[in-house]
Amino acid sequence: MPELEPILYSSSTYLFNHTRTVCEMPDHIDYLAVCAHPDDAELTCAGLLMRAKDSGYSIGVVDLSRGELGSRGSVTDRDAEASAAATVMALDVRYNLELPDGNIVCSRENVIRLVELIRRWRPRMLITSYWEDHHPDHVQTSKIATDAWWFAGVANYPGGGIAHRPERILYYQGRGVFPPSCVVDITSTWERKKSAIACYHSQLHRNTAESEPKTYTSSENFMDLWEGRHRYLGSLIGTEYGEAYHVRTPVPVFDIASLTGGAPGVL
Repeated sequence: MPELEPILYSSSTYLFNHTRTVCEMPDHIDYLAVCAHPDDAELTCAGLLMRAKDSGYSIGVVDLSRGELGSRGSVTDRDAEASAAATVMALDVRYNLELPDGNIVCSRENVIRLVELIRRWRPRMLITSYWEDHHPDHVQTSKIATDAWWFAGVANYPGGGIAHRPERILYYQGRGVFPPSCVVDITSTWERKKSAIACYHSQLHRNTAESEPKTYTSSENFMDLWEGRHRYLGSLIGTEYGEAYHVRTPVPVFDIASLTGGAPGVL
């Protein structure tokens, strides 16, 4: 299998640098999120990832681009912010494929690059963007992740390593809304999720110079709207905060008691 080269960020466990030198590389990741840009994981699925970490599983994020087309801040800012957020989330690895921001495409070459990582880390679950989204990069990321999830399990598909297909692929909710297949209670990790997104100082209103262009995430009420969505999703399952996910196949129930979860009944 050829040596992987894209930049990696530091975390509390595995140390990497921005000169393509790997100091230590994990052998296995249980829950792996595949996102278009730095901050996508923090905005969407960080609560689930940190709950998995709290339960003893290893977690990681693959950012497909460095977010270099962002209207605010610089790519250097985004690198530093992603590294800081990785530490907050206690990621075991954060890996960047350095695809061009604004031109992420579901090509065979890009699918193979993700297949390499899936076969190397052999995750149990893959988490990625829902395929209907306002941002073209998010749509393409969903396609790349879905194709890689499937073809990583096809023995004769290129990418080296031993064939492996994660047990399940979850699609997180971005700006778009869909009827969720499941809602994950993230009340226990909510404050850490807020701390992780707060690392992106260049993107948020309260920490960025007003001379820069205005964006949706830099608006004064963005954080209130973002929190409100999580509160609404939590209310659907009788908890304080939640994250919504879509699954293309039925969600299996092996323990009937898990359907109650100890939460109060909700309409």
